[in-house]
Amino acid sequence: MKHNYINKRFSIAKYLLFFIVLLSPDRSDAQIEVASGIDMSFPELLNSNNTNLYYKQLSFGIRLELSYKPENTQFFPTFYYSLGQTILPLKQFENNVSTVAFRYENFILNGNLVVTFANNNSIYFIGGIGITNLKEKFPGVSGPNGLAMNSHVDSTSNITKVFPAMSLGLEYVYGGSVNRKVYMSLGLTVQYTILFAGENNYFLTIVDNKQRFVPIASSITGNLIVPNFNITLHYLLGKGIIFWQKKKSSFYL
Repeated sequence: MKHNYINKRFSIAKYLLFFIVLLSPDRSDAQIEVASGIDMSFPELLNSNNTNLYYKQLSFGIRLELSYKPENTQFFPTFYYSLGQTILPLKQFENNVSTVAFRYENFILNGNLVVTFANNNSIYFIGGIGITNLKEKFPGVSGPNGLAMNSHVDSTSNITKVFPAMSLGLEYVYGGSVNRKVYMSLGLTVQYTILFAGENNYFLTIVDNKQRFVPIASSITGNLIVPNFNITLHYLLGKGIIFWQKKKSSFYL
């Protein structure tokens, strides 16, 4: 038992040392970059339960990024995380839409292809895959007199929180910002998430503005397409994971 424990500790230390050496300044010109910003998105859930394009679903959130970015590279990976709250449609009734508010989290691994134009202006073409985590917050009603209606969840079934996601987009970096330690970018992405059929079933009761009880039974399902605009501030930490520089020998000028 003790022998296996020592071997396990040795293996972990060995792999940790490998990555430190690989990313250290003496072995690589890689740089670690962190970024944070704000998102503005307009999700559209496409299914047969709802035909409205607007149901008060304009969303705002925050984003965090961690990139492994060698100098003068044309391609680099980024781990992307975002957090916020959004609204998805459950089912349309009369001129209104029964909705459910969710807190969302996105975990996406992106690849960035850098294309440089005149005056060092750059466009990052982005593609990635990951997951979306949706956590139900509360129901609501969108449409005429929606604020005057009350809605509550009677029951749910087959609730799923995690779904596969894919993203495509681009990010613009002004030429004067290239190679600076701190710079800003503007981005536009489209994320696609599939919400599988037969899951996330909700049974609601809505009391409308005429005090009528309206039962709603449907599911959050279909193709979720989320256009997203973001403003992101990037900060270049330095070369590799080890940030100190090797002291230059006094024998050299």
